[in-house]
Amino acid sequence: MVYPPEGLFYIEMDQAPPGQKKRRADALPPRSTKPVRSTMNNNCPAPPTYMLQDAEWYWGDITRDEVNEKLRDAPDGSFVVRDASTKLQGDFTLTLRKDGHNKLIKIYHRDGKYGFSDPLTFTSVVELIWHYQHHPLVEYNATLDLMLTHPVSRFQQVKEDSVDVAGRKLKEVHCQYQEKSKEFDHLYEAFTKTSQEIQMKRTAIEAFNETMLIFEEQCREQERYGEEIEMNNQPEGADKDLESFLINYEKLKCRLGEIYDSKIHLEEDLRTQVEDYRETDRKINSLRPDLIQLRNIRDLYLNWLNHKGVRQKRINDWLGILSDSLDDTYVLKGDEKNLPHQDETNWFVGELSRTQAEEMLHGKAPGTFLIRESSKQGCYACSVVTESWWTDTRFGQRIDQMLGGGGGE
Repeated sequence: MVYPPEGLFYIEMDQAPPGQKKRRADALPPRSTKPVRSTMNNNCPAPPTYMLQDAEWYWGDITRDEVNEKLRDAPDGSFVVRDASTKLQGDFTLTLRKDGHNKLIKIYHRDGKYGFSDPLTFTSVVELIWHYQHHPLVEYNATLDLMLTHPVSRFQQVKEDSVDVAGRKLKEVHCQYQEKSKEFDHLYEAFTKTSQEIQMKRTAIEAFNETMLIFEEQCREQERYGEEIEMNNQPEGADKDLESFLINYEKLKCRLGEIYDSKIHLEEDLRTQVEDYRETDRKINSLRPDLIQLRNIRDLYLNWLNHKGVRQKRINDWLGILSDSLDDTYVLKGDEKNLPHQDETNWFVGELSRTQAEEMLHGKAPGTFLIRESSKQGCYACSVVTESWWTDTRFGQRIDQMLGGGGGE
């Protein structure tokens, strides 16, 4: 695939849209109509103060190919920052994963300020990245409707030499992840419940407002009626009617006052609940990066153990999964197809004659197979049920190595 020059403000790993002209490599990108500010809002924590060299997502002077390898199969929102290939002092390249492709964004530096485009408003690359970890990049480019959510950490590298040590680390990280997950679930449940209660209170306040309008209109009607009675001569026997009118009018005003007091009390409760809602939201947002980091570390250990050929049953023991059910087994995305093949007892039957293998597979579904020792020394035979019959094939080496683990029924 042919890529445009890296100096472009925004590089799709796909083909450019028809009719779109290439920009000069040294040109800054067009700015969004919405200004980008470097200051955080009240709901966002203050940016960190550590140096760029201490940032987990900064990989320094590495190539584009190395970055592509690190982002391979990564979820949308994954990103790394490296030194720009132009080698200009202070220029960097942000590589972002979106829609299964890598997007490159140039980070410019001028007069002590950083940014993707003019005006450069951020005082450091750390502040810039932090901003877009909490705000969508649509502020910069309308097509980038996501945030920088998954930093690819250069610190999260498995350096263990022992499978047992890596397994213990996996267990430790998994326990931490479960604890954080429970805390997150508790907060999210409270967040959802509070959100529903806030909506109900706002609806109730609207109903109070409508009710107050009706009562106020009734009070005005009563006042007009009372003025008419005072202006006109009252017939005999009208004293009782006037007294009844005045009593009803006072009851109406009293009821209106009660409604007003209830509305004020409800508004005070709503303000308190909104503050709790925002605080819970802040806690959730601060907890989410920890969950993502712990999951990424856990996946690194799982990948390492899988590449070392560790059986899934042993991994499940470290993860505290007691059931052998496939539904309870934690695997990395894309590895599900290997699960039935991990334990050779599912498909290796040892010494078994061809006739016995045929009897064992009789009536089984197509695709069911077994591996047995062949009559020829050092060889194994694979018996497979097909649509119409079954086949028996001899192999000259361990069949589990050839099949990548084998597979039973």
